[in-house]
Amino acid sequence: MVKQFKNQEETIAFVERLKQRWMSTVDALIDPVLIIDKDYNITQANKAMATYSDTDIKSLVGKKCHKIFAKSDSPCKNCTIHKTFSTNQAQGFELLESSQDKYFEVSSQPLFDDDGKVDGALQVYRDRTLAKKLQAQLLQNEKLASIGLLAGGIAHEINNPLGGILAFSQILEREMDKNSPQREYAVEIEAAAQRCKAIVDNLLDFARAQPAKHEDIINAIDLIPCLQSALKFGSVAESMMKIKVEEKYSDSPLLTLGNRNKVVQLFLNLIQNAIHSMPNGGRLTLSAKEQLIDKKKHVVVEIRDTGVGIAEEHLGMIFDPFYTSKGEGEGTGLGLSICHGIVEDMNGTIIAESKVNKGTCFRMTFPFSSSNKENTGSKT
Repeated sequence: MVKQFKNQEETIAFVERLKQRWMSTVDALIDPVLIIDKDYNITQANKAMATYSDTDIKSLVGKKCHKIFAKSDSPCKNCTIHKTFSTNQAQGFELLESSQDKYFEVSSQPLFDDDGKVDGALQVYRDRTLAKKLQAQLLQNEKLASIGLLAGGIAHEINNPLGGILAFSQILEREMDKNSPQREYAVEIEAAAQRCKAIVDNLLDFARAQPAKHEDIINAIDLIPCLQSALKFGSVAESMMKIKVEEKYSDSPLLTLGNRNKVVQLFLNLIQNAIHSMPNGGRLTLSAKEQLIDKKKHVVVEIRDTGVGIAEEHLGMIFDPFYTSKGEGEGTGLGLSICHGIVEDMNGTIIAESKVNKGTCFRMTFPFSSSNKENTGSKT
């Protein structure tokens, strides 16, 4: 049954109610929504977009969509609006919003005027950041698991003959005359075998192939003393003379569950990498603080340097096993993979931010623990 109106005022009031109801529906959506004209100007927006942009809806109207959403002075690469206007069809693509490091799935629907011509587009932005991170984490875990099995098998196979080489080289070294020129060969053989043993130990540690030991039992540990211990060990390098160290720690203990020896190993590895990246000197900054993430308390640790940095195209590979930027014979490429494994065992996360010739920051996030009692049921 069609509603009949007594006068024009009643008709206008009805239309206004429909308009308000429609806008309330759009504002209730959790995904940012924009209506954009052919010149990339925003004509309408919902509350979710205003919240994302940290402004009000009225301030968005008339602004360029790429300026508001992507913080760019020019239209986004593979812009859906251009495709929508040229094809009169719906479009979609994935956009990386660099200023907030977020991934969005963007869909664009054409809007038609009374003559059936496209005069605008409805853009819906769906946040896919968490899904993207989970997917990357899953791929990384699968990669580490498969290579870990291979590395563990190889390491165990090498260990037996390597032990023999070490033993016989040491016997030769002891029994040969100290002035014999051949004795130097025995010393070199032992040194080379020791280097191989260190690589095998790293492989076993990476593969988690070694049996659990008593010291692997997890405790609630304070990360600040762990950082200080790692810095003390790392400071013995001669290159530290040229490096200024800054320490920024919370006044209260920052507890998390883990194995202290492995946490010190984690921090020491990252500190040594930072030192190696600053051969001509620079600044090393260590910080640890408590932070709320998703309404839960976490401990955030940062190790930052002003070194040579890492190229953007290599950042995604630094935690891969056997990847290294060091010269031949200077690294096995397992250090950061082991660090990644230690952090994951503690239910934490580790990310790297870097710019060439500006420096690198490794940021680790761990769940906060309010207990300092030993947990004998868990192992790292």
